[in-house]
Amino acid sequence: MSQTVLITGANGFLGRVLTVLLRTRGFDVVTTDKTSGADLVGDLSHESFVQTLPDVDVLVNCAAVQYVSKDLPLLLRENYFLKNNIVTAENLFNKYKASKTHFIHIGTSMLYKQTGQALYTVSDTKTGEGVYSKSKALAQEILNNLPNLATVIPCIIAGKGREGLFVPMVKSIKRFKCAIFPGRGEHKVHMVHVEDVATLVLSIIEKKATGYFNAAGSDPISISEWANNVGEVMGYSAVFRIRIPLLPLAWISKLLGYRVLAKEQLLMLKHPHVLDISESLALGWEPRFNNRLIVRHTAEHILNKSSADAVDVT
Repeated sequence: MSQTVLITGANGFLGRVLTVLLRTRGFDVVTTDKTSGADLVGDLSHESFVQTLPDVDVLVNCAAVQYVSKDLPLLLRENYFLKNNIVTAENLFNKYKASKTHFIHIGTSMLYKQTGQALYTVSDTKTGEGVYSKSKALAQEILNNLPNLATVIPCIIAGKGREGLFVPMVKSIKRFKCAIFPGRGEHKVHMVHVEDVATLVLSIIEKKATGYFNAAGSDPISISEWANNVGEVMGYSAVFRIRIPLLPLAWISKLLGYRVLAKEQLLMLKHPHVLDISESLALGWEPRFNNRLIVRHTAEHILNKSSADAVDVT
C-alpha cells in the first residue's frame, strides 16, 4: 500500500523536483503552496488553512522564504521571515503534533554557528546569525518537539532551475570573461544538487529515519573555482577575477541593515562552509553530483534561460 505524502512549498525549487520524484516512485503525493498549480492553495501562515490540510503518512516541509525569494521586501524583513518561516512552522506543529505523521523539514546550513571550522557536523551548535537564519533556527526549535521529525540541512542548493546569486557571475563571465566577487574566494564552500536533496528525502522516507541529516555534494570547491567552471561551460580557457575587499563591504552592509549583502552571506564569503554528511551516507544515500558538475548545471540553466528570453523579446 503506497504512502500518502504532503509536500508544502511544492511550487518551489526543491518542491517541484521532489514532487516528480515521489510520484515516479509510486507515492500518493498531495501538494500545497500559496500560488496556483498546487492541489491545495493557501497560506501556511494562516492557521485556519493549515487546519484543513489532510492527515498523511509523511509531510515534507519545503515551504520557507529566504534572501533570494522574489517577494523579499526592502524593509520590515524581520516581520517577513517571522510570518513565513516561524508562524508557518508553529501552525504545522499544532496541526501534526498529535499525529503519527513522519515530518521531514528542510532546514539550512546557516543554522550552524559560523565559527570558521573546517567541517560542520549535525551535533554542532545551531543558532541563527542573521534575520533569515534566526527565523529558521526558531522554526527548528518549534519543530524539534515533534515525535517523528527528520531535518534535512542542505548547504547551497543549486542545479537546473537555480538562479539568484549565481546570475551576476554567469553574466559577467559571459560578457567580459571576468568574475567579480567579494573576498578572496579561496576557501571551500559546499553545494548540493537539487536532485540529490530530493533523493536524500526519499531515503529518509524509506528508512523512516529521524534526526538531522546534512546534504552536500562531494568535492567542495571555492568561489574562485566556480568561476573556472562557469568559464569552461562557455568555452573559455581562463577567467579574469576582480576581488572586492570584504571588510569595507561588510561595513557598508551593516550600515544599510545588511541590504547589500546579508550577514549570512558575508560569513559564507569569509569562512569555509563544508558539511559532514556521514549520517546521510549511513542511510544508503549517495550524492550523484560533485560540486563542479553542480556549478556547470547551474550555469548552463542560466545561459539557456537567457537565450530563451532573448528569443522571446525578438
